[in-house]
Order: sequence, then C-alpha cells, then structure tokens
Amino acid sequence: MANWEHGLCDCTSDCRVCCISYLWPSLQVMQQRATVDNRQCEVTDCLFTTLCFPLVVCLTRGQMREKHGIDGNFCGDSCAVCYCTLCVIHQQTMQLQAKGEKPSGIFMS
Repeated sequence: MANWEHGLCDCTSDCRVCCISYLWPSLQVMQQRATVDNRQCEVTDCLFTTLCFPLVVCLTRGQMREKHGIDGNFCGDSCAVCYCTLCVIHQQTMQLQAKGEKPSGIFMS
C-alpha cells in the first residue's frame, strides 16, 4: 500500500491550493468528490456537501485512499477530519494534483 503524496500538515507546499482550501472548503470538497468519481461537479454535490460536510469529507477521503491504494481506514479519516478538516482538504487536493487529476475546477490550471 502507498502513502499520501503530501503530509497532513504540509499546507505551505502550495500557497494557492492552501488559500483555496481555507477560503472555500466546501467548493474544494465538491470538486474533489466529482474528480474522484471522474465526472463534472453537479448540483447534488453541492447539496450533499452543504448538508453533510464532515461526512462528505470522510467519504471522499476514503474513496481517494481506495483509488490510490493508500493505507488507512474510516476511523483514521474521521479523526483527521474532526481535528484538522482544512488540512485534510488541502492534503486531498494535493494528492489529486500529484496524480495528474484536476481537483479544483476553475480555481486551478
């Protein structure tokens, strides 16, 4: 099994991603969710993320771990989300970016 490409507290590795993740976390998670599923962001992503934000972050993290073969479990994901949600969002964006996926839609080139 693999590890995350960037550490959980590696927020300063890309200031642009850091700013987007901290200023618009819901938008970032909606786009991550769509990216992991290889589709465009939809209205349902907006509704689900708005109504169940912590759960969506955990589920998206689990999907990313499974897709990229990263060690971990739901309990670890939940703890990370509870204690440092914004760091988790940043780490997930950096992971998708490192794998050549476009996780931030209009915000990133």
